This record gives sequence, C-alpha cells and structure tokens, in this order.
Amino acid sequence: MTSDNDEVFFKWSPEYSVQIKTIDDQHKVLVDILNRLFVAVSKREGDKVIAGILDSLMSYTQTHFTLEERLMRQAKYADLESHMQEHRMLMEKLDALSKKYLLEEKPIYFEMLSFLKTWLKEHIMGVDQRYSAALRDVGFSADSWEREATAEFTAMSEKKKWWEMWK
Repeated sequence: MTSDNDEVFFKWSPEYSVQIKTIDDQHKVLVDILNRLFVAVSKREGDKVIAGILDSLMSYTQTHFTLEERLMRQAKYADLESHMQEHRMLMEKLDALSKKYLLEEKPIYFEMLSFLKTWLKEHIMGVDQRYSAALRDVGFSADSWEREATAEFTAMSEKKKWWEMWK
C-alpha cells in the first residue's frame, strides 16, 4: 500500500465499503495499483513501470471479478448477468488501452488514470454496493464464501505474485 507521504490519486474511503472484508481488501489493492501508476507518472517513470502495472491490473482485476461473480452466483443474486457485463466491459477497455500502448506505442497514462478512477468509484458505489445490500437483505452470509475466497485468492497471488510486477 502507498504510505501517507506518497501522493494519492484515489483515496480509499469507508463509504466505498461493501461490508464484505475480502471484497473491500481486493478493492483497496485495485485502488493501490491505480495510485502506484499515478506516482510513477508524476515522477516521469511511467514508461519504466507501465507494462508491469498493466499486467498486474489485468490479472488482479480478472481474479477479483471471478471471485466476486462466484459470490453473487452462490447468493443467487438477481442482477448477476448485468453485473458480469460491466466486468466484461472494463476488461475490454483495459485490453484496448493495453493494445493502444503496446501496439500503437501511444501514451495512455492520463486516459487510463481518469477512466479507472471514475470506473472504480462508480462501480463500487453503484453496482457493488447494490449486490452487497441485496445479499444482506436476503440474509446471505458471506462468511463461508470469504474463507474459500481468501484461501483461493492467496493461492492465486502466490502463483501470479502481483506485488513483484511493480517493484
């Protein structure tokens, strides 16, 4: 995580919480990846780290979405399909930005920072908080899911070692 002394592009706030610790923790890491990109760009080191950050962001986000969708599926969340469509649209946008950078060699930092900050904030505050509230309304307990997801996420993290990609 970025320290308090680092510049922060996107500050995590308790209002973003979906009341499911595992999901909140993963969202915080996504915010941290975005802040790492911002710091690199502000120090004019974007070219050195962008490929690793893009790779981390794509991989981490896909893993997070897989676990989040499994939670909604287990809870029989009614709007699962539309939520999954939002996830697909984000991955397509990230893929397009990656191609723009890697294939066309065009700078994407500011476009990516702006897009991701807006998307994350709106997604978490909108559809993520809606599914979280819906799960609470039907009395779904995320406890057993969290135990499974935490173990699985730890195993995935060990394989992919996201944190090493942006050292």
